[in-house]
Amino acid sequence: MSVVAKRGETETPLSCADGARMREAMQQRDAIFMLEGFAPDAESRAMDAAILAGRVTIRQLGDELVAYAKQHKSLDGFIQSRPWA
Repeated sequence: MSVVAKRGETETPLSCADGARMREAMQQRDAIFMLEGFAPDAESRAMDAAILAGRVTIRQLGDELVAYAKQHKSLDGFIQSRPWA
């Protein structure tokens, strides 16, 4: 699996087991939010899919998300503007 995550100061590929744990953590996160009446939107699902597919790292996604929000004062269009989406 080509999923990556921070390990120390570098980002390294996750094993299949680590990828499975990440997928489970994402599902648990969504379940907790759904208990509070929130459902994952298409953008959230697209970000999760890109992370799990290894097209973007969590750190890269966070950096791009913050930069986009600062520049545009909104997240509208963020996913559509990403080549990894």
